[in-house]
Amino acid sequence: MSEVFVNMGEISSAKSQGILTTVGLGSCIGVTLYDERAKVGVMGHIFLPRSRPNDHGAPPGKYADTGIPAMIDEAVRLGASKGRLQAKLAGGANLFPNLNLRSISIGQQNIDAVVQLLKQHGIPIIGQDVAGSHGRKMRFFVENGVVTVTAIGKEPVQI
Repeated sequence: MSEVFVNMGEISSAKSQGILTTVGLGSCIGVTLYDERAKVGVMGHIFLPRSRPNDHGAPPGKYADTGIPAMIDEAVRLGASKGRLQAKLAGGANLFPNLNLRSISIGQQNIDAVVQLLKQHGIPIIGQDVAGSHGRKMRFFVENGVVTVTAIGKEPVQI
C-alpha cells in the first residue's frame, strides 16, 4: 500500500486504498475528508486561517478559506458525494503559550476557521484531536477511513 506525505500547505487524495500522512502538525491543522461509499479520501495540511488578497500563487491548502473548498472539489472530482463527506481534524496546538497571553493563538484561529468552513459546507466533524501544546503526526488509511494521530512521545490514538 502506497503512503503519500502531505506537506505544509498541500492537499493530496486517494481512491480505494493508500495512506495519506502528514507530520509536523503544530499550530497547523491536518484535515481529512472521507466518503465511505466511494472510498475517496482527501487530506490537507492547513497552515493559516485566511488567505491574503496579495498572496497570489500560494497553494490553496495553505489557508483554511481556500483549502477546504479545494479539498471538497478534489473529493467530488474523484467520485465522492459532498453530502456523504465526513471530516476529521488534528493539530491546532499552541506550542508557545507564553507568546500569546493576550490573543488567540494561531492554532486556535486555525481550528476555529476550519470548523466554521466545514459547518458552512455541511460537513460533519466525526473525530478530532486538536489544541493542547504538543505536535502531532496524522495518518489516514483511505481503504477504511481510519485516522490515527500520534503526539510526540505518545502512542497513536484513533479518531
